[in-house]
Amino acid sequence: MNTGLYAYLGAAIAYGSFATMLLFSWRASLQGKLLTVVMFISAIWSVVAAAMAAESGFAQVETYKILEILRYVAWFIFLLKLFDTAMPVREGRREFARWVLPFSVGFACLILLDELSGVSGQPLLALIGHILLALIGLAIIEQLYRNTSERHRSAIKYLILAIGALFAFDFALYSDTLLFRAVDQTLWDVRGVVHVVAVPLLALASVRNRNWSLNVFVSRDIVLSTTAILVGGLYLVFIASAGYYLREFGGNWGQIIQVAFIALAIVLLFAVLFSRQLRSQARVFLGKHFYRNKYDYRVEWLRLTDKLSGDFEHDERYIAAIEAMANTIEARAGMLWLQNDQSVYTNVASWNAPRVDKKIDKDDPLIQFFEDKGFIINITEIASHPDEYGGLKLPRWVSALKRSWLMVPLFGSTSVIGFVVLANPLVTRSINWEDRDFLSSAAKQVTSYLMVILTSDALAQAKQFEVFTRLSAYMVHDLKNIAAGLELISSNAKKHSNNPSFIKDAFDTVDNAAADIKRLLEQLRNRHVETEKRIKVDVNEVLTKVIESKQQCLPLPVIKETSMSCYANVEKGRLANVLAHLIDNAQQATNDSGTIEVKLISRGSTIVIEIKDSGIGMDADFIRKRLFKPFDTTKGNAGMGIGMYESREFIRRLGGEVHVNSEPGKGTTISLHIPADQPDQPDQPDQYAVANAS
Repeated sequence: MNTGLYAYLGAAIAYGSFATMLLFSWRASLQGKLLTVVMFISAIWSVVAAAMAAESGFAQVETYKILEILRYVAWFIFLLKLFDTAMPVREGRREFARWVLPFSVGFACLILLDELSGVSGQPLLALIGHILLALIGLAIIEQLYRNTSERHRSAIKYLILAIGALFAFDFALYSDTLLFRAVDQTLWDVRGVVHVVAVPLLALASVRNRNWSLNVFVSRDIVLSTTAILVGGLYLVFIASAGYYLREFGGNWGQIIQVAFIALAIVLLFAVLFSRQLRSQARVFLGKHFYRNKYDYRVEWLRLTDKLSGDFEHDERYIAAIEAMANTIEARAGMLWLQNDQSVYTNVASWNAPRVDKKIDKDDPLIQFFEDKGFIINITEIASHPDEYGGLKLPRWVSALKRSWLMVPLFGSTSVIGFVVLANPLVTRSINWEDRDFLSSAAKQVTSYLMVILTSDALAQAKQFEVFTRLSAYMVHDLKNIAAGLELISSNAKKHSNNPSFIKDAFDTVDNAAADIKRLLEQLRNRHVETEKRIKVDVNEVLTKVIESKQQCLPLPVIKETSMSCYANVEKGRLANVLAHLIDNAQQATNDSGTIEVKLISRGSTIVIEIKDSGIGMDADFIRKRLFKPFDTTKGNAGMGIGMYESREFIRRLGGEVHVNSEPGKGTTISLHIPADQPDQPDQPDQYAVANAS
């Protein structure tokens, strides 16, 4: 098998794939462009090396030599440009780069010219030149790592490892060739494998460096799954090999031992793969060593938002908030404390933890610490680093809780609305600035969610009070009308007590009052306003009775125009109340010497009831903003401010409308437009029978 061919083909595929990825997603930085050029040159170089390994006539030795030197030059330029802007390094970095760049590139060009022209005629000089180029590369790598600040070395360690391996192997290959005057085929073949292994390391280094990397996203879940599959596969290969050994050397029991051993090994493998703790450890390890950030913020934020957007019952909403916070750092349990109306913090919900029946005042040192410092408390650090927390003394119930780990404050617009206590995760981990920043950001999202819950609950409660207040206002308004009718009977009793017609009207009024009171009590019992059934009524008859009932107050309402056939499908009692209210308003707005004129006009499919007074009138701004506004009254404590609103809504429910025409000092005209209904037609005599009878 031609190992070199497959090794260099693999390197070509790896370099080509990475170069394509860089080409379509690089950042607009010089380092990113240079890295792309290096990858393309390395891909072409690998193809030519594979062709040479296959002994194909496609590749010429001169082509390989040119690409070999170009590859070195590209690497030198890329690495030395990293000294400029790629990462913070110590003093002297720019001087080193300025001195080494022209020297290394010039030296590589001299070697290239010598090999192409053959001026020296000494192949050994070319080998020595390649050895020196590899040494220059190693020197640049060493200086880059040495001059990089310790804080940023983790970001370039895979770059140093990958390129250092390439230069070191080249140094070994050319040194061996110089020593034995021939290329070692094994070393040549393994060189392709080294390049294949180096590409993933370069990709990892690229992802971890913002300034020169591509926008590559590698899902952590995919990496975790791939790692699990790879480790599981290697484990199975090892088990199969061990089983084969047991079978071959186990004697008569060899096959039985092999089967039992493999079965137990597979059971152990599945037990390990289903271990939540092991998965957590693997996730932490991968995030720490293979990614620039510990968290995949896009995935974590989507998971947090998805958790908070669920449809939950009352208590489940608080538990969802705890879970959302706990999932960010894989905490196993949590408790939510919120401030109530008395500014006392209580444990409103717990997840995988007991409820604590304690109260914390707003002046408690814990709350004051949150208000003053505003950062997360690591409970496990308070005993070992008390100075960092200003000698804070936690409540006793915190110390009594098992596995308590972190306390995350929840800040509202002006103060701390609560905090979350989280238990430690399955895998012990330290908390750094990235964890704190992420938890603080998640806490802001959870706080917004909780503020919406608290506001919604307050609005729901206010809505219930509003419904009760509105119901009470309607009932008081109706009771006021009932009381006015009874008061009218009482005031006229002495004067008309011997009048049979008055006595009949008085009893009718009392009966109606009793029915209305009974209806109001039923509404109060059912907590909603019930309406009458609509029936066909004679509007003229209703209007006449209302006018008659208002003859005890000045100015007296007068019917100026009426239509005899005016029928409408309405609630008779409500219509009478509306008309009585409008006439009563007109009497109150007009002095005793004024006039109130009422008209009933039939206009085809519409009935118009017009009430015109010569009172004080209203301006257009009052009509537009206040006349129909509920609970807004100009009568002080004598009115509820719902009469006009209720009148308009009643007319609108019928499919009609209320029109108001008024000017200050010139009176007011209110017109009610109501859909008309045809009166019942009397039975017509049979014309044929009449004709025969005649």
